Amino acid sequence: MSAAAHRGDHDIAFYEAAIENTFTLNAIVGALTEAPTDLDGPLPPGRYLIQLVGASDAAVIAWVHVGKFVAGTPLAPANPVAAGTKRIPLSPSSIIAIETHALQGYSDRIAVQSVGGTVTVHITRVSNEARKSDIRR
Repeated sequence: MSAAAHRGDHDIAFYEAAIENTFTLNAIVGALTEAPTDLDGPLPPGRYLIQLVGASDAAVIAWVHVGKFVAGTPLAPANPVAAGTKRIPLSPSSIIAIETHALQGYSDRIAVQSVGGTVTVHITRVSNEARKSDIRR
């Protein structure tokens, strides 16, 4: 192998796996709940696991929105609360978790909004910012 050769999993798993901060969002019908808050600043770049962990009814849908963090400017609630740009549904009867990346200046704020009841969503950073190849062992 040449000095420039590297393992293929570095390309697949851009960030090193690590369990880090978790935000808990409680969504109710007609409201948009966001993480992080303006005081927290934007989400650090990395991979995030978003899990639906509690719902008032099996028919509840938690719409997960991602967007650019701008202090003082919350993400706009979806109207209607349905499929659209930068949104994905979580429901106890179908998809209960997704993984996504927070990209600086593009998707560094996450919000949830529900239809059909209340829901709790955990957003956990499951990587650090370092590439595997940058970590010295």
